[in-house]
Amino acid sequence: MTYSLLTVSGNPKTIKSDKKNKYLTAILHLIPESTKICPYQDIAGCKTACLNTAGRGGIFKKGETTNVIQEARKRKTKLFLKAQDIFMDYLVEDITKFERYCKRKGKLPAVRLNGTSDIQWETIKINNNNIFEVFPDVQFYDYTKIPTRKISGLSNYQLTWSYSEANTKYSKLFDSVSTNIAVVFKSTLPSSFKGRKVIDGDETDLRFLDEQNVIVGLKAKGKANVDTSGFVIHH
Repeated sequence: MTYSLLTVSGNPKTIKSDKKNKYLTAILHLIPESTKICPYQDIAGCKTACLNTAGRGGIFKKGETTNVIQEARKRKTKLFLKAQDIFMDYLVEDITKFERYCKRKGKLPAVRLNGTSDIQWETIKINNNNIFEVFPDVQFYDYTKIPTRKISGLSNYQLTWSYSEANTKYSKLFDSVSTNIAVVFKSTLPSSFKGRKVIDGDETDLRFLDEQNVIVGLKAKGKANVDTSGFVIHH
């Protein structure tokens, strides 16, 4: 099921989550083409290994460098960059439809706006409110590489900070981050990392249900399997 911006039941990991929980997840995928979409993509070294290339988004026919999924993400990204007001109107419409759909299905709505982006949605206003304030009954969650995001007043938005050793200054932020931390590992997950318990983040995508003060361990996917930048941890 796909709306103009959000995709429902189109991501293998969120499908897995939805089968095990009372939530139904909608996710927004954009193209991480610049620091306007992902401000820390160069500092954190995640540009090449980005999940934009994982799953069906990274499957190309022989001799081709794009597919219908990538082209759809490009159109959405262009709309966000060139006509943000129109983009946000579409987003409000999509979430409204999704919330109604969940109610009919007897599910709780969960929305991940940064499927393949790292936009600070809390700073974008819609009639003096951000998207989380517009939809107080929707649970939002995301991964982020921006350590300075301020969301303490938003009870329906949860962030998990994404770790990388591609940059020494960035990796040193580890000890100052109070949220759960996502770490991408090359193969098997360790039982602990830097003194914190590691949980299997691939079991579910619903990060807001995780226990606190843990490492969310994720196995490398797509181009991340050959990453040597420091984004993927060879434990």
